Amino acid sequence: MRILSFAATAFVFLGLLAIGGNAADPAAKPKIDPIKANGEIFVGWPKPEFALVISGELDGYLEPCGCAGLENQLGGLKRRETLLKDLKAQGWPLVNLDMGGLVKRLGVQTEIKYRYALESLVDLGYQGVALGGHELGLGNIDAVSGALMNIDPAKNPVVSANVGIYGLDESVEMGMTARFRVIEAGGKRIGVTSVLGAKHQAALAGRADIAIISPADGLAQVAPLLAAEKCDLQVLMVHGDPAEATALALQFPQFQIVATTGGAEEPPKTPKAIPGSKSLLVEAGHKGMYVIVIGFYNDPKTPIRYQRVPLDTRFVEGTAMKEKLVAYQNELETMTLAGLGLKPVAHPDGEFAGSAACADCHSAAWEVFEKTPHAHATDTLVKLDPPRHFDPECLSCHVTGWNPQEYFPYTTGYLGLTETPEMTQNGCENCHGPAADHVRVESGLAAVTDQQKEALRAALRMKIIANEGNKDGQNFEEGQVVKNCMRCHDLDNSPDFDFQRYWPAIKHVGKE
Repeated sequence: MRILSFAATAFVFLGLLAIGGNAADPAAKPKIDPIKANGEIFVGWPKPEFALVISGELDGYLEPCGCAGLENQLGGLKRRETLLKDLKAQGWPLVNLDMGGLVKRLGVQTEIKYRYALESLVDLGYQGVALGGHELGLGNIDAVSGALMNIDPAKNPVVSANVGIYGLDESVEMGMTARFRVIEAGGKRIGVTSVLGAKHQAALAGRADIAIISPADGLAQVAPLLAAEKCDLQVLMVHGDPAEATALALQFPQFQIVATTGGAEEPPKTPKAIPGSKSLLVEAGHKGMYVIVIGFYNDPKTPIRYQRVPLDTRFVEGTAMKEKLVAYQNELETMTLAGLGLKPVAHPDGEFAGSAACADCHSAAWEVFEKTPHAHATDTLVKLDPPRHFDPECLSCHVTGWNPQEYFPYTTGYLGLTETPEMTQNGCENCHGPAADHVRVESGLAAVTDQQKEALRAALRMKIIANEGNKDGQNFEEGQVVKNCMRCHDLDNSPDFDFQRYWPAIKHVGKE
């Protein structure tokens, strides 16, 4: 039977106020009940004939960063593993699909992360995975092809109707991709394909190592092949945006489920019926925080049930994915910063001295600093399981002398626990700027004029303006200090950051 159709001068520190053990920590929160916070799931669901599990746009978040406390954050492959195991334990036949976008940045670390993300999806039993624009845009297609060719061909889930590595036919012949897949679950045949949208194609223009045709042309080739397979359900994954996905759904109405990237960070609680069609539009959000589960039933009254699943702490950490993440961190350690292509560059404002060089003269500020989580920022990485102090994406806001947004070290900044112990923790210079020249002058090691001495001092001073902050009605545009804070306390790592609430915990004024 076919599935039914359906429709002051301030001395500021960057870092993580949410990590540390400081009783005065303004980011500290009571333990969250995930069900109260995010709602119950699968209420009243009987066992389906089969269920689609749809994810997408992991964006490199193999796990939540933890900066705001894992209990306050959604996502992570370890939790996803537990969800899938729980559903399988209930006897649900699953079809696991991912819309691509496994990574987001560039560089060697991202290439390694792509490999681990793809291998993880294979280990989790994914049967269909789209090619996303960011992974194709890594610049090193060999990293992508190598990851694909290292997968057991019988388990390779990567599918694309309009993209091929080196060539559309070559990609299929080499076992890297398929144009479509037919998956059997619960006695049903589910046909799946994907397309890379126009916006992402434009970013890849001129790449001779990637063959791309338009989404419509790709589907025009694949749709008849899928139709010949006499599937009970056809699913199209669009790595694009909802508008493009809607247009393709209308052009190719055989796809009852059209899943798309490019929507809101938090996906809708219900699917959207596409006007003029019998298709449903499904979004899964960003950063792997949610997955969508759609159950199918032999029930004319309720042929499907839909659930947005928040990957919160109701799902314990899965052991297989934990082992995968340990292996990932171990590989970063083995690669070293140099192997990851992270060569220190000179900071435009000079060299770093390390926070201890500030302590004698700025004793009052130092006393404040020592009581904050910033003074233990590197320690938190070392104590994690697995440790994260070889991970540049973590180091950048947990040590002194790194670019916090681009994840690279400055010359004289932190290079390792043993190499540069004076640059551990999230220190003074991360906000005030490199202070080695200032220290040399104040210590009498360099002779300068009084005017030059004052200029060095002035360059390190920071002043909070009236109503400075990052919330509505506060002065953000003219604020120097709040912008410094938000290089680390951004929406990804510290979504609840409130400058005016956090500042009193680290406030310090003047030299003494």
